[in-house]
Amino acid sequence: MRRYYLPQETGTLKALYKRLIRKERPLPPFPRVIQIQTKSGCPARCVFCPNSIVGPKLTHGEMEWDLFTKIADEITRHSVARISPYLMNEPLLDRRLGDKIRYLADRKQPDTVIKINSNGALLDDETGEQLIESGLDRINFSVHGIRKETYESQMVGLKLEKVLENIDRFLELKKRKGASKPRVRVTMVRTKAIEEELPEIMAYWKARKVKVNVRPLENRAMKEIAATGLNPKKWKPFSFCNRLFEQAYILYNGDVVLCCVDWERTTILGNLREQSLEEIWNSPRFTEIRKRYLAGDLKGLLCQKCLTI
Repeated sequence: MRRYYLPQETGTLKALYKRLIRKERPLPPFPRVIQIQTKSGCPARCVFCPNSIVGPKLTHGEMEWDLFTKIADEITRHSVARISPYLMNEPLLDRRLGDKIRYLADRKQPDTVIKINSNGALLDDETGEQLIESGLDRINFSVHGIRKETYESQMVGLKLEKVLENIDRFLELKKRKGASKPRVRVTMVRTKAIEEELPEIMAYWKARKVKVNVRPLENRAMKEIAATGLNPKKWKPFSFCNRLFEQAYILYNGDVVLCCVDWERTTILGNLREQSLEEIWNSPRFTEIRKRYLAGDLKGLLCQKCLTI
């Protein structure tokens, strides 16, 4: 994992030490990864996701086209690594998602990747066509398990047969169209529930030539998830998290929140109706939060609550 330092807080000799000896990098002047919540909400209530806890308590909405294009015009001027038009939501709820991806794809820098994560429950043929034609580079399907009982007890509100059928149809559609994009991957978090069926999971998706990514479980800064008993190992604090130094997270109303785990919107750094993302990224408030994180002063920060396995 990349580690960073703050150039404005570091003298020349110390900066050389950090770069050459410690192999740390200076904070980039613009985020390397950007997530945009084009429409909030999700039809699932997954037990490992804060949506099952705070979703009904949040205000919801869809990003206006003018606000989206304002954000897109700024971020596509920069050579960012990835733009993801989703955040804490099911992106396929947005019926204009294909148009928004196309807007990004037509303007992004050549080395920028556009990627979304979806549970696949809303992936009908029309949506599949739109995604293939939109210029989307990658799509990750969150499929937590391969046995019906496991999957439906974890991804509450969804039906395994329907999701698998949707993904199979999408793979066939890509094949018929001779489309190389979007690249498809299946992703899940490692929990006790899927441990024994991991060989079945791998075999199922290997037969479809789809790679599987099993990620560590995080409590996403919520004690309720830490208390579920889902983790196969003991919880521990992050040794280092690079999200504060690489990634920006934008809600449907233009608010920029501190992190993708800030479901309760505890730390709003600014709003893109009033400021540019570059201004917020380099603001005194964000700089102070990063400075405290690097000093290990987490008291009162969202980061204090984050655990992983």
